Amino acid sequence: MSKPSKGDWSALYQAAIAFQQAEPWEWMGNEELFAIENPDDGEVGYGTILGSGGEEFGLGMFLGEDGYGEYKKLIEEEIEAGDIEESMMSHLLSMLLVDRGVLKKEDREVIRSLGLRFRGRNAWPFFRSQPPGYAPWFLEKGEAIFLTAAIQQALVVADEVRNGELDLLEGEAENLVLTRYYRGGKWKQEWRSVPISSRGNETYVEDIDPVKEAELYLLSDKVGAHSGSWEFDIFMLPVPIRSASGKLHFPICFLAVESKLGLVVGTNLTEPWLSLSGKQDEVIQILKESKQLPLEIRVESDKVKRIVEPITRILGIKLRVTPLSVLQEAKASLYERFCGRKL
Repeated sequence: MSKPSKGDWSALYQAAIAFQQAEPWEWMGNEELFAIENPDDGEVGYGTILGSGGEEFGLGMFLGEDGYGEYKKLIEEEIEAGDIEESMMSHLLSMLLVDRGVLKKEDREVIRSLGLRFRGRNAWPFFRSQPPGYAPWFLEKGEAIFLTAAIQQALVVADEVRNGELDLLEGEAENLVLTRYYRGGKWKQEWRSVPISSRGNETYVEDIDPVKEAELYLLSDKVGAHSGSWEFDIFMLPVPIRSASGKLHFPICFLAVESKLGLVVGTNLTEPWLSLSGKQDEVIQILKESKQLPLEIRVESDKVKRIVEPITRILGIKLRVTPLSVLQEAKASLYERFCGRKL
Protein backbone atom coordinates (compact mmCIF):
# COMPACT_ATOMS: atom_id res chain seq x y z
CA MET A 1 0.00 0.00 0.00
CA SER A 2 1.04 3.60 -0.52
CA LYS A 3 2.17 6.08 2.07
CA PRO A 4 -0.17 8.85 3.28
CA SER A 5 -0.08 12.05 1.26
CA LYS A 6 0.64 15.40 2.84
CA GLY A 7 -3.10 16.07 2.77
CA ASP A 8 -3.78 12.79 4.58
CA TRP A 9 -1.24 13.69 7.27
CA SER A 10 -2.66 17.18 7.65
CA ALA A 11 -6.20 15.86 8.20
CA LEU A 12 -4.94 13.27 10.69
CA TYR A 13 -2.93 15.76 12.74
CA GLN A 14 -5.82 18.24 12.80
CA ALA A 15 -8.11 15.50 14.13
CA ALA A 16 -5.49 14.62 16.77
CA ILE A 17 -5.16 18.26 17.82
CA ALA A 18 -8.94 18.54 18.21
CA PHE A 19 -8.88 15.36 20.32
CA GLN A 20 -6.05 16.72 22.46
CA GLN A 21 -7.88 19.99 23.07
CA ALA A 22 -11.16 18.25 23.92
CA GLU A 23 -9.51 16.01 26.57
CA PRO A 24 -12.30 13.37 26.43
CA TRP A 25 -10.46 11.20 28.96
CA GLU A 26 -11.62 13.66 31.61
CA TRP A 27 -15.10 12.12 31.47
CA MET A 28 -14.63 8.76 29.68
CA GLY A 29 -12.90 5.57 30.83
CA ASN A 30 -11.21 2.67 29.07
CA GLU A 31 -14.21 0.42 29.65
CA GLU A 32 -16.53 2.64 27.58
CA LEU A 33 -16.30 0.89 24.22
CA PHE A 34 -17.71 2.11 20.91
CA ALA A 35 -17.20 1.06 17.29
CA ILE A 36 -16.40 2.85 14.03
CA GLU A 37 -17.03 1.19 10.66
CA ASN A 38 -14.41 1.92 8.02
CA PRO A 39 -16.25 3.59 5.09
CA ASP A 40 -13.69 2.14 2.68
CA ASP A 41 -13.96 -1.59 3.37
CA GLY A 42 -16.58 -2.02 6.10
CA GLU A 43 -14.12 -3.35 8.70
CA VAL A 44 -15.14 -2.34 12.20
CA GLY A 45 -12.71 -0.87 14.70
CA TYR A 46 -13.58 -1.08 18.39
CA GLY A 47 -12.40 2.08 20.07
CA THR A 48 -11.55 3.11 23.59
CA ILE A 49 -10.40 6.51 24.82
CA LEU A 50 -7.20 6.31 26.85
CA GLY A 51 -6.19 8.64 29.65
CA SER A 52 -8.56 8.21 32.58
CA GLY A 53 -5.74 6.47 34.45
CA GLY A 54 -3.47 9.47 33.95
CA GLU A 55 -0.68 7.51 32.25
CA GLU A 56 -1.39 6.99 28.52
CA PHE A 57 -3.52 9.41 26.52
CA GLY A 58 -5.12 8.90 23.14
CA LEU A 59 -7.35 6.55 21.18
CA GLY A 60 -6.90 2.81 20.67
CA MET A 61 -8.73 0.94 17.92
CA PHE A 62 -8.97 -2.87 18.02
CA LEU A 63 -9.76 -4.03 14.48
CA GLY A 64 -12.19 -6.77 13.49
CA GLU A 65 -13.76 -9.62 15.42
CA ASP A 66 -10.46 -10.77 16.87
CA GLY A 67 -9.73 -7.21 17.94
CA TYR A 68 -12.97 -7.06 19.89
CA GLY A 69 -12.10 -10.36 21.56
CA GLU A 70 -8.68 -9.05 22.59
CA TYR A 71 -10.22 -5.87 24.02
CA LYS A 72 -12.60 -7.93 26.16
CA LYS A 73 -9.73 -10.09 27.43
CA LEU A 74 -7.74 -6.99 28.37
CA ILE A 75 -10.59 -5.19 30.10
CA GLU A 76 -11.60 -8.36 31.98
CA GLU A 77 -7.93 -9.09 32.84
CA GLU A 78 -7.98 -12.50 31.15
CA ILE A 79 -4.57 -11.96 29.57
CA GLU A 80 -1.71 -12.87 31.87
CA ALA A 81 1.02 -10.28 32.29
CA GLY A 82 3.67 -12.57 30.81
CA ASP A 83 1.63 -13.67 27.78
CA ILE A 84 3.40 -11.59 25.16
CA GLU A 85 1.95 -13.59 22.27
CA GLU A 86 -1.62 -12.88 23.31
CA SER A 87 -1.06 -9.14 23.57
CA MET A 88 0.93 -8.94 20.31
CA MET A 89 -1.55 -10.85 18.13
CA SER A 90 -4.15 -8.09 18.16
CA HIS A 91 -4.63 -5.84 15.12
CA LEU A 92 -4.42 -2.28 16.41
CA LEU A 93 -4.49 1.29 15.18
CA SER A 94 -3.57 3.93 17.70
CA MET A 95 -3.17 7.64 18.24
CA LEU A 96 -1.23 8.45 21.39
CA LEU A 97 -0.18 11.76 22.88
CA VAL A 98 3.44 11.33 23.91
CA ASP A 99 6.62 13.16 24.85
CA ARG A 100 8.84 14.34 22.00
CA GLY A 101 11.49 11.74 22.80
CA VAL A 102 9.13 8.93 21.78
CA LEU A 103 8.93 10.18 18.18
CA LYS A 104 11.05 8.69 15.41
CA LYS A 105 12.81 10.66 12.70
CA GLU A 106 9.97 9.98 10.25
CA ASP A 107 7.37 11.36 12.70
CA ARG A 108 9.34 14.56 13.22
CA GLU A 109 9.79 15.04 9.48
CA VAL A 110 6.02 14.87 8.88
CA ILE A 111 5.34 17.37 11.68
CA ARG A 112 8.00 19.70 10.29
CA SER A 113 6.59 19.46 6.75
CA LEU A 114 3.15 20.47 8.04
CA GLY A 115 4.54 23.47 9.92
CA LEU A 116 3.14 22.21 13.21
CA ARG A 117 4.59 22.79 16.67
CA PHE A 118 3.93 21.02 19.92
CA ARG A 119 5.38 21.61 23.36
CA GLY A 120 5.27 19.88 26.72
CA ARG A 121 4.57 16.44 28.11
CA ASN A 122 2.04 14.21 26.35
CA ALA A 123 1.65 16.87 23.66
CA TRP A 124 2.96 15.15 20.52
CA PRO A 125 0.56 13.07 18.39
CA PHE A 126 2.00 9.63 17.66
CA PHE A 127 0.30 7.29 15.17
CA ARG A 128 0.98 3.59 14.73
CA SER A 129 -0.40 0.43 13.15
CA GLN A 130 0.20 -2.99 14.68
CA PRO A 131 -0.88 -5.96 12.53
CA PRO A 132 -1.00 -9.30 14.38
CA GLY A 133 2.48 -10.51 15.29
CA TYR A 134 4.19 -7.29 14.24
CA ALA A 135 5.79 -4.50 16.20
CA PRO A 136 3.99 -1.12 15.95
CA TRP A 137 4.78 0.45 12.57
CA PHE A 138 4.16 3.59 10.52
CA LEU A 139 0.72 4.08 8.99
CA GLU A 140 -0.13 3.29 5.41
CA LYS A 141 -2.48 5.54 3.44
CA GLY A 142 -5.72 3.63 4.09
CA GLU A 143 -4.92 3.32 7.79
CA ALA A 144 -4.25 7.06 8.10
CA ILE A 145 -7.57 7.90 6.44
CA PHE A 146 -9.51 5.49 8.65
CA LEU A 147 -7.76 6.64 11.82
CA THR A 148 -8.65 10.24 10.95
CA ALA A 149 -12.32 9.29 10.66
CA ALA A 150 -12.12 7.23 13.84
CA ILE A 151 -10.71 10.13 15.87
CA GLN A 152 -13.37 12.50 14.53
CA GLN A 153 -16.19 10.07 15.26
CA ALA A 154 -14.77 9.26 18.68
CA LEU A 155 -15.15 12.96 19.53
CA VAL A 156 -18.79 12.88 18.38
CA VAL A 157 -19.43 9.93 20.68
CA ALA A 158 -17.54 11.61 23.53
CA ASP A 159 -19.60 14.80 23.20
CA GLU A 160 -22.84 12.81 23.43
CA VAL A 161 -21.56 11.04 26.53
CA ARG A 162 -20.53 14.32 28.17
CA ASN A 163 -23.92 15.91 27.39
CA GLY A 164 -25.79 12.98 28.92
CA GLU A 165 -27.27 11.94 25.57
CA LEU A 166 -25.52 8.59 25.47
CA ASP A 167 -24.52 5.83 27.88
CA LEU A 168 -22.09 3.44 26.21
CA LEU A 169 -22.50 0.85 28.96
CA GLU A 170 -26.26 0.43 28.51
CA GLY A 171 -25.85 -2.11 25.69
CA GLU A 172 -23.55 -4.44 27.66
CA ALA A 173 -26.35 -6.55 29.12
CA GLU A 174 -27.61 -7.37 25.61
CA ASN A 175 -24.11 -7.69 24.10
CA LEU A 176 -24.50 -4.58 22.00
CA VAL A 177 -21.95 -1.91 21.10
CA LEU A 178 -22.72 1.54 19.71
CA THR A 179 -21.42 1.70 16.14
CA ARG A 180 -20.87 4.78 13.97
CA TYR A 181 -21.09 4.12 10.21
CA TYR A 182 -21.16 6.18 7.01
CA ARG A 183 -24.17 5.92 4.67
CA GLY A 184 -25.73 8.25 2.13
CA GLY A 185 -23.17 10.98 2.61
CA LYS A 186 -23.48 11.22 6.39
CA TRP A 187 -22.43 9.49 9.58
CA LYS A 188 -25.08 7.56 11.50
CA GLN A 189 -25.07 5.31 14.54
CA GLU A 190 -26.84 2.23 15.84
CA TRP A 191 -26.47 -0.47 18.47
CA ARG A 192 -25.03 -3.65 16.95
CA SER A 193 -24.46 -7.14 18.31
CA VAL A 194 -20.88 -7.77 19.38
CA PRO A 195 -18.90 -10.24 17.25
CA ILE A 196 -17.69 -13.63 18.40
CA SER A 197 -13.99 -14.11 17.84
CA SER A 198 -12.75 -17.57 16.94
CA ARG A 199 -9.11 -16.89 17.80
CA GLY A 200 -8.00 -18.35 21.11
CA ASN A 201 -11.31 -20.18 21.62
CA GLU A 202 -10.53 -23.39 19.71
CA THR A 203 -11.67 -26.63 21.26
CA TYR A 204 -9.29 -29.48 21.84
CA VAL A 205 -8.31 -31.19 18.61
CA GLU A 206 -9.78 -34.71 18.47
CA ASP A 207 -8.22 -35.76 15.17
CA ILE A 208 -4.93 -35.09 13.48
CA ASP A 209 -4.19 -34.91 9.77
CA PRO A 210 -3.90 -38.49 8.34
CA VAL A 211 -0.52 -37.68 6.78
CA LYS A 212 0.82 -36.45 10.13
CA GLU A 213 -0.66 -39.49 11.85
CA ALA A 214 1.15 -41.89 9.51
CA GLU A 215 4.36 -39.90 9.97
CA LEU A 216 4.07 -40.19 13.74
CA TYR A 217 3.52 -43.96 13.66
CA LEU A 218 6.63 -44.31 11.50
CA LEU A 219 8.55 -42.11 13.93
CA SER A 220 7.48 -44.24 16.89
CA ASP A 221 8.60 -47.45 15.16
CA LYS A 222 11.92 -45.90 14.16
CA VAL A 223 12.87 -44.48 17.55
CA GLY A 224 11.84 -47.46 19.65
CA ALA A 225 11.71 -47.28 23.45
CA HIS A 226 10.93 -43.97 25.15
CA SER A 227 12.99 -42.58 27.99
CA GLY A 228 13.00 -39.60 30.36
CA SER A 229 10.81 -36.51 30.35
CA TRP A 230 10.78 -33.12 28.64
CA GLU A 231 9.54 -29.71 29.62
CA PHE A 232 8.09 -27.98 26.56
CA ASP A 233 6.72 -24.54 25.77
CA ILE A 234 5.70 -22.37 22.83
CA PHE A 235 6.06 -18.63 23.40
CA MET A 236 6.65 -15.35 21.63
CA LEU A 237 10.19 -14.03 21.85
CA PRO A 238 10.23 -10.21 22.21
CA VAL A 239 13.07 -9.79 19.73
CA PRO A 240 11.83 -8.05 16.57
CA ILE A 241 12.94 -9.50 13.24
CA ARG A 242 12.68 -7.45 10.04
CA SER A 243 10.50 -9.01 7.34
CA ALA A 244 10.78 -8.50 3.57
CA SER A 245 8.29 -5.60 3.80
CA GLY A 246 10.56 -3.78 6.25
CA LYS A 247 8.16 -4.26 9.15
CA LEU A 248 9.35 -5.87 12.36
CA HIS A 249 7.65 -9.04 13.61
CA PHE A 250 8.10 -11.11 16.75
CA PRO A 251 9.04 -14.79 16.29
CA ILE A 252 7.46 -17.74 18.05
CA CYS A 253 9.92 -19.95 19.92
CA PHE A 254 9.46 -23.71 20.37
CA LEU A 255 11.64 -24.90 23.25
CA ALA A 256 12.10 -28.38 24.73
CA VAL A 257 14.47 -29.19 27.59
CA GLU A 258 15.30 -32.45 29.37
CA SER A 259 13.69 -32.29 32.81
CA LYS A 260 16.55 -33.56 35.00
CA LEU A 261 19.65 -31.91 33.58
CA GLY A 262 17.99 -28.95 31.83
CA LEU A 263 19.68 -29.72 28.52
CA VAL A 264 17.99 -28.19 25.48
CA VAL A 265 16.80 -31.08 23.30
CA GLY A 266 15.02 -29.02 20.66
CA THR A 267 14.36 -25.42 19.69
CA ASN A 268 13.11 -23.49 16.69
CA LEU A 269 11.96 -19.98 15.76
CA THR A 270 9.03 -19.41 13.38
CA GLU A 271 6.81 -16.59 12.19
CA PRO A 272 4.05 -15.71 14.68
CA TRP A 273 1.03 -16.32 12.43
CA LEU A 274 1.36 -20.11 12.20
CA SER A 275 -1.92 -22.04 12.32
CA LEU A 276 -2.49 -24.71 14.94
CA SER A 277 -1.59 -27.30 12.30
CA GLY A 278 1.61 -25.42 11.47
CA LYS A 279 2.58 -25.38 15.13
CA GLN A 280 2.01 -29.12 15.31
CA ASP A 281 4.39 -29.53 12.37
CA GLU A 282 7.08 -27.72 14.34
CA VAL A 283 6.53 -29.95 17.38
CA ILE A 284 6.79 -33.05 15.18
CA GLN A 285 10.01 -31.74 13.64
CA ILE A 286 11.60 -31.33 17.09
CA LEU A 287 10.56 -34.87 18.01
CA LYS A 288 11.97 -36.24 14.73
CA GLU A 289 15.33 -34.55 15.33
CA SER A 290 15.69 -35.86 18.88
CA LYS A 291 17.72 -38.99 19.54
CA GLN A 292 15.02 -40.54 21.73
CA LEU A 293 11.37 -39.82 22.42
CA PRO A 294 10.45 -38.99 26.02
CA LEU A 295 8.14 -40.99 28.23
CA GLU A 296 6.50 -37.74 29.33
CA ILE A 297 6.15 -34.18 28.10
CA ARG A 298 5.27 -31.46 30.59
CA VAL A 299 3.63 -28.20 29.46
CA GLU A 300 2.56 -25.18 31.44
CA SER A 301 -0.69 -24.09 29.77
CA ASP A 302 -3.84 -25.53 28.26
CA LYS A 303 -3.05 -23.52 25.10
CA VAL A 304 0.15 -25.51 24.51
CA LYS A 305 -1.55 -28.73 25.62
CA ARG A 306 -4.13 -28.29 22.88
CA ILE A 307 -1.34 -28.21 20.28
CA VAL A 308 0.71 -31.09 21.65
CA GLU A 309 -1.95 -33.52 22.87
CA PRO A 310 -2.91 -35.11 19.51
CA ILE A 311 0.78 -35.84 18.89
CA THR A 312 1.55 -37.33 22.29
CA ARG A 313 -1.58 -39.46 22.16
CA ILE A 314 -0.46 -41.17 18.94
CA LEU A 315 3.12 -41.60 20.17
CA GLY A 316 2.05 -42.96 23.55
CA ILE A 317 3.76 -40.13 25.43
CA LYS A 318 2.25 -39.03 28.73
CA LEU A 319 1.26 -35.33 28.73
CA ARG A 320 0.99 -33.32 31.93
CA VAL A 321 0.17 -29.66 32.68
CA THR A 322 2.46 -28.42 35.45
CA PRO A 323 4.82 -25.52 36.26
CA LEU A 324 8.06 -25.75 34.25
CA SER A 325 10.83 -24.71 36.62
CA VAL A 326 13.67 -26.20 34.56
CA LEU A 327 12.45 -24.75 31.27
CA GLN A 328 12.01 -21.34 32.88
CA GLU A 329 15.75 -21.26 33.55
CA ALA A 330 16.46 -22.05 29.89
CA LYS A 331 13.94 -19.43 28.79
CA ALA A 332 15.55 -16.84 31.06
CA SER A 333 18.93 -17.54 29.48
CA LEU A 334 17.37 -17.21 26.04
CA TYR A 335 15.82 -13.85 26.93
CA GLU A 336 19.10 -12.55 28.30
CA ARG A 337 20.97 -13.69 25.21
CA PHE A 338 18.59 -12.24 22.63
CA CYS A 339 17.03 -9.33 24.52
CA GLY A 340 19.97 -8.23 26.63
CA ARG A 341 17.83 -8.39 29.75
CA LYS A 342 16.63 -10.93 32.31
CA LEU A 343 13.20 -12.46 32.17
